[in-house]
Amino acid sequence: MSVAVTRGPGRPRSEEIDAAILQATIDELIERGFLGASMESIAARAGVAKTTLYRRWPNTTELTIAAMRTFDADDAEPPAGTVREQLLWLIHRMRRKWGDPRFAAMMRRVAADGSAQPEMYRSARDRLVGPHSARMTAVLQRAIDEGLIRPDLDLEWARQLLVSPVMAGALTLKDKVSAKQIELTVDTVLRGLAP
Repeated sequence: MSVAVTRGPGRPRSEEIDAAILQATIDELIERGFLGASMESIAARAGVAKTTLYRRWPNTTELTIAAMRTFDADDAEPPAGTVREQLLWLIHRMRRKWGDPRFAAMMRRVAADGSAQPEMYRSARDRLVGPHSARMTAVLQRAIDEGLIRPDLDLEWARQLLVSPVMAGALTLKDKVSAKQIELTVDTVLRGLAP
């Protein structure tokens, strides 16, 4: 059974305008950071009226989070497999995103702004990274259930051990982390956390 979708008065939203606004927001985040970006500067860069932005996003925070989410391919769960295979799948997806030069440049600026506005940074981080963190934590919980890692571990800390090399490489302008390095990281962490 199909359900008719009703929308409010006015013209339908243009996907081209939405895309232009999101790209302009990413450019602003790269060049000026979260603290320097504003609805005015983003509207000017996108070539639209400020009211066009406010019809879509209520404030700069929501707009910048929407722009940052454009780098997420989808919210897929890891495919069936061993704990190791699922961890590798999750970290490879993260590696592809953080390996994107625009995403890495944006995150360097946003992370720097986080030093000045830690509460804002934590709130945005939790919204953006929360779903990804939950998936990896679920795989690590499975590792505990299967007796692969110790049950007394702080799973957030264990997750940080796995993802930090990818983030550190992007944030410090080092060469991209290779697939082989990711495998070494996962194997080292699983061995080190084993019962």
